[in-house]
Amino acid sequence: MTNKLNTTKIGDKFETQSLEIIKKVIEEEQLGHLTDHIRIFQKKEYYSNLRKKNIKFDLTIEVWPPGATRYVILYIIECKDYETRVPVSKIEDFHSKILQVAGVNVKGIFISNSPLQEGGFNIAESVGMMVIQGESSDDYKIILHKKTRQDNENKIPFIIETIEDSIKDIGVEHIEKLIDKKILTAFKIISNDSKISYSIDRLSKDDIKIIVDQELNKINKKILTDAYAISIKDLIDYLKNNYDIDFTYFEGNSNMLGFCNIRENTIKINKTLQGTRRELFVIGHEFGHFVLHPKLTIGNTLYDLFEDSEYNFRTGKHDLVNPKHWIEWQANYFATSLALPKAQFLVRVWKCQDSLNRSRGKIYLDDQYENVKDFNELVNKLSYLFNVSKTTIIYRLKEMEQINDQSRLKSIGQIISEYRSELFI
Repeated sequence: MTNKLNTTKIGDKFETQSLEIIKKVIEEEQLGHLTDHIRIFQKKEYYSNLRKKNIKFDLTIEVWPPGATRYVILYIIECKDYETRVPVSKIEDFHSKILQVAGVNVKGIFISNSPLQEGGFNIAESVGMMVIQGESSDDYKIILHKKTRQDNENKIPFIIETIEDSIKDIGVEHIEKLIDKKILTAFKIISNDSKISYSIDRLSKDDIKIIVDQELNKINKKILTDAYAISIKDLIDYLKNNYDIDFTYFEGNSNMLGFCNIRENTIKINKTLQGTRRELFVIGHEFGHFVLHPKLTIGNTLYDLFEDSEYNFRTGKHDLVNPKHWIEWQANYFATSLALPKAQFLVRVWKCQDSLNRSRGKIYLDDQYENVKDFNELVNKLSYLFNVSKTTIIYRLKEMEQINDQSRLKSIGQIISEYRSELFI
């Protein structure tokens, strides 16, 4: 019972947050004269002549022309949380419900955290349904929509059986275009290229790699020349001897993994991490702050006001918007490059593949038992060898494009998210 309740809560949260995205962008666009013509409802019921009763939908958007006695365009949106691929029956059921409340132009939008089965995708495509897929409420991709023939604009199509051109006029088309644009925009990852201040250098991955390699050569040249794994003892000794850093462990709040004070030259790591495969990464992260952010001018109070960045499991990147995002991403990438130098890590991957009697190169992952087993064995072996979490290994393999992901049941992003508590982001 507990698991079922937890699953329900997770599903409800996914649905609520997903629908709020649409509600927010539409409501923000309503400027004075449009307010009365766009009406948004959550869990509203519509009468079905076939069922002789009402059907409730997750979210609906009604378009009302001036002086109209009823809406002329209806957006029907369903959002569902699934652990496996969405069954064909769910798409069929959603389409059937849409047709039962037809009579005006209807646009169907189906949102899910899992991909559709092939049959479901084909149905959605053939009837003109828009499909949005995301692994979290913050990470979506539009996988099915169309462009208008006339002006080549991105547009959400009408469900084929409900087209009624006679009700359309210039005003309605304007509102329809506005809503379509906002919904399509809402579910695209938006990058912010605004200038970073606060004395934060906008370092690329290559820039950070060069800095890390210089440090690794000083710690132990064999790390780069012979693909040795860096040891925690060598790293701590290096911090003390070369940077005069006062390194200590602390006991207390387990939510605080570690912190550094550049002015006082101190690094403190939570004692609960000592001896675990998260320890090296967290030490490397705090060391990264010392090396990359010595002239940081942002104060602690302002820093804490910024929201944390989240790793985007679909794109394999962090969404970097505010200064805190950049600071933490840079320290994370520094730690990853310190623990898993690219060239040396790849050499070890090949050697592990040799020891498992597997061919060298990209790791093929699908839903077959043997391939999943081989993948897990390789990740476990690399995790032990480099003394880092399995999440960090998978993240690095994905970032280096060393995984050929052909799984239909579980994406790499979902695999990483299952170990999310291990990943220091």
